[in-house]
Amino acid sequence: MLPTAVPEIQRTNLAFVVLSLKAMGINDLLSFDFMDPPPMETLIMAMEQLHSLSALDDEGLLTRLGRRMAEFPLEPQLSKMLIQSVHLGCSEEILTIVSVLSVQNIFYRPKDKQAVADQRKAKFHQPEGDHLTLLAVYNAWKNNKFSNPWCYENFVQARSLKRAQDVRKQMLGIMDRHKLDVVSCGKTVSKVQKAICSGFFRNAARKVEW
Repeated sequence: MLPTAVPEIQRTNLAFVVLSLKAMGINDLLSFDFMDPPPMETLIMAMEQLHSLSALDDEGLLTRLGRRMAEFPLEPQLSKMLIQSVHLGCSEEILTIVSVLSVQNIFYRPKDKQAVADQRKAKFHQPEGDHLTLLAVYNAWKNNKFSNPWCYENFVQARSLKRAQDVRKQMLGIMDRHKLDVVSCGKTVSKVQKAICSGFFRNAARKVEW
């Protein structure tokens, strides 16, 4: 092991930090006087990620979209996803998904009740993906009047869901301030999937049969 731990700024994704600094008007990040300078490759990687999200232009300057993304205290992929959802007409659903993704895992699986916990979790499973499953859990909790006993019965972390609820209220306030419409897509799940892909296209892959 190393004699001392590597500072966090040198081992984490700096996309949010770079976006925040750009929004503050600090454009020359490569010569910025960091207390613990991150590796040059990490900074460049963060800027490349922001460019691919259309938050930075070809000159490395903040775009209009990037400035709006910086208004949200979220990882850039999540803020891009949220903003894009407004245009796709599914911001109600994405607002919830983003909020749940911003907290710790909402499921728990005690050793003595693993089979039961798995059965309860399977009730929420959505074939369209894990993000839609998280949305289903939050909506079920909402339909049960945000009940703690309901969380206990379904092996869901009440504290994490309440934290997600707080995050959701905060994001909703920012959206209201910027006049971003919150609308539901109903059962048109493809819109939600498109919004998710707009932020997480780097995590996508296409299966090729050889």
